[in-house]
Amino acid sequence: MRTILIFSFVLVSGITWSQSLTSKNKKAVKMYEEARVLMGQRDFDKAYDKLQLAIERDPGFAEAYLRLATIYRIQFNDSMQYWCYQQVVDKYHDAPRFAGSWYSLGEHAFKQGYYEDALKYLNKYMELTSETGRYASNAKLMIDNSHFAIEYKTNDFQFNPRPLPAIINQFKQQYFPVLTADQKTLLFVRRQGDEDILKCEKDSIGNWSSPVSISDTINSKYNEGTCSISADGRMLVFTSCMGRQGFGSCDLYVSYKTGDTWSVPENMGGTINSSAWDSQPSLSADGRTLYFVSNRRGGYGLRDIYVSHKDDEGNWLKPENIGPDINTPFDDISPFIHPNGQRLYFASDGRLGFGGFDIYFSDKDKEEGWSAPVNFGYPINTHDDEVSMYISSDGTKGFYSHEEKDGLSIHSTLYEIDIPPKLQIAHKSSYVYGNVVEADTDKPLKASVSLIDLNTNEASQVVHSDSVTGNYLIVLTEGSDYGLFAEKQGYLYKSENFSLDKKLLNPVIVNFKLERVKVGSSVVLNNIFFAFDSYSLTPQSKTELNKVLSFLNANKSIKIEIAGYTDNLGSEKYNMVLSRNRAKAVYDYLVEGGVPKAKLSFKGYGASNFLNSNDSEEGRIKNRRIEFKISK
Repeated sequence: MRTILIFSFVLVSGITWSQSLTSKNKKAVKMYEEARVLMGQRDFDKAYDKLQLAIERDPGFAEAYLRLATIYRIQFNDSMQYWCYQQVVDKYHDAPRFAGSWYSLGEHAFKQGYYEDALKYLNKYMELTSETGRYASNAKLMIDNSHFAIEYKTNDFQFNPRPLPAIINQFKQQYFPVLTADQKTLLFVRRQGDEDILKCEKDSIGNWSSPVSISDTINSKYNEGTCSISADGRMLVFTSCMGRQGFGSCDLYVSYKTGDTWSVPENMGGTINSSAWDSQPSLSADGRTLYFVSNRRGGYGLRDIYVSHKDDEGNWLKPENIGPDINTPFDDISPFIHPNGQRLYFASDGRLGFGGFDIYFSDKDKEEGWSAPVNFGYPINTHDDEVSMYISSDGTKGFYSHEEKDGLSIHSTLYEIDIPPKLQIAHKSSYVYGNVVEADTDKPLKASVSLIDLNTNEASQVVHSDSVTGNYLIVLTEGSDYGLFAEKQGYLYKSENFSLDKKLLNPVIVNFKLERVKVGSSVVLNNIFFAFDSYSLTPQSKTELNKVLSFLNANKSIKIEIAGYTDNLGSEKYNMVLSRNRAKAVYDYLVEGGVPKAKLSFKGYGASNFLNSNDSEEGRIKNRRIEFKISK
């Protein structure tokens, strides 16, 4: 809930100076009046001495304690400030004119996480005050939050929070951790003078490297703050404030990585950025949806979460406010969209919680929008500010920053936690990764790599392998059958298929070697499926068949032979007939798709040209296949 700063002891105490003072001691009143004048002149040291003398002459002088509390507040001496308020309520327990002291004590107790004390003080304030404005409203919010905190603090989930290694937490302030999908690269923001984005790498035995600047191209003499990195680590969206030419006080910028080099950052433009404050980005796993925070006009609160999507041409669409299911009249910040694209984590000080900013999550429903946000719970959320959360693809680990305040000083630490089963995502994710190279030379290729959900024949994601390394990475969601295709102009495309089991979320490795288009080249169509002991094509084959159609349309001068093969089970005659019929089924589909018959031929080869041993079912599956060969 929102922390209220009180700048006037007059407002805090709830008194007006037309009322008579509580002291009748003339010397005490004289010292008090002199202190009041000195405070108006901002001579707080002399005013302090006068107030101490006034209290010595009259220990029951309430107004002197309140003036003294104001000086302690200016000095950031919390303990003495609230000692002064305690003196007032002890001496004038039921006086409505001093109800504000009860409020101040209650607010202080709430901010320290002493919820039972906060209830005692704030309920007394509500009993005494006739005020119905901002302070009464804030008191009611703190009362509601205290009840919530007392109830839910008993639901102590076993998060096992632990600071990240000291080599990472070596600065006074480090916050907003984000990781790549493989959890091998950690980025975070360090505030040390200006803000910079730092990078750590995890080695093969799990140790983190010392933080270094992500890139001199990205970090500058200005502020580079909160950032989000795509799942494959090759697209970075970050915040930059005060210095770069932009649209507002803070803008969002984007940079792309090729090999080990980051491109010169580009402002994301007036479609995304506004004349206001735009910050705290979170990219979806495929880099096509962007969540961020803005205080632009037209929102529901002070800072709201917005979302933008890329169109088919790769242009960002006008951002939309994510709506009142998430945004409140206060501050809603630090969004993180899980790699599964279905759960949003964010921080808010406008909801029932433990105080300050708490972390919440909400699940996306295609028909009903966002679910009611759920407080992430204690001990992750506390009376201090928790302002960021990253959850691993499999939903079992979390990373966040925790702030602690001491007067003007703020210290923040990065933590790792275990996510309790009750709070884990319903649809977990993993990833497929590998590289694409030229078959003859092993030269890395920049190729299109597309992931197809074979249950729907729809493209889940399309990425490009790195032109320098050939590497790619795509996030997967559990419980689906996938086809994976690598394509590049002038080369035969390659395909693979696999399933992501709900119980086994290990990353999948698929490497591609692409052959140039030439006579004699062949490719296995790994996503052609037939019913058992049949030559009827299954619906899941449609994607691969359409890939062949596209390939032939792009290479109109070539002719191909469609070849069918079986394993060694069954008679030679039976296998020859089955392989021929399956090859013809593919031939017929392509002809129906508009390919001239003159460009096509088909042949069954039966149980021959084995790719693997027939001693295992896995090997026999590989041998039962359809290939096409370039014959001219």
